[in-house]
Amino acid sequence: MSPRTRAHGTVRAGGNSAYWEPLWRSGRRYRNIDVPEREALYRQVGIGAGRPALDIGTGDGGLVRALTDLGYRTTGIDCAPGALSAARHEHPGLDFRRFDFGTDDPAELPGPAFSLITCRLVYPWVQDKPGFLALVRQLLAPGGVFWVSASVHRPRSGEAARPWEVSAAEVALLASAWSRADVTQLDESYHCFALHPGRPRVR
Repeated sequence: MSPRTRAHGTVRAGGNSAYWEPLWRSGRRYRNIDVPEREALYRQVGIGAGRPALDIGTGDGGLVRALTDLGYRTTGIDCAPGALSAARHEHPGLDFRRFDFGTDDPAELPGPAFSLITCRLVYPWVQDKPGFLALVRQLLAPGGVFWVSASVHRPRSGEAARPWEVSAAEVALLASAWSRADVTQLDESYHCFALHPGRPRVR
């Protein structure tokens, strides 16, 4: 699959906006980036020095702000107009674009490759995770980093993972086939992953 291959069905059939837009319109907001997460981000991805970054599912744009502060030339994409409206209001002057990673053509993204790709609070909702991860690898520049943050399911009395959590099997899939997978646990369930392309080696 080339970087110009469409990513049909990576999240929800029919496009993701139909799911997310009503939530944003209703006033729903999600976990803010706090100081420990910013510090983890800095440790895991370092200074941007003007390199290109792509934030998938940017929401209110908090991660784009953090990456811009680190010196990355960052584009935030989201399928929901309500999310983009919030991002542009809260972070004027930054680059936010409407793009549905599940249906739109990656050739429309602002560049063929990115030194950093981020995915905050989005990965649990991705239906075709292998396809999504394959496309991310195609879009990463040599030596790039894929940064993911998500709640990881901690089984209690056989309870299934909740919709916003990733299971142990999904974590294993996420961390596989990378040369390095660095993990920072910020609280009981919230984890940040810095994934580097190459042959598998988890530390």
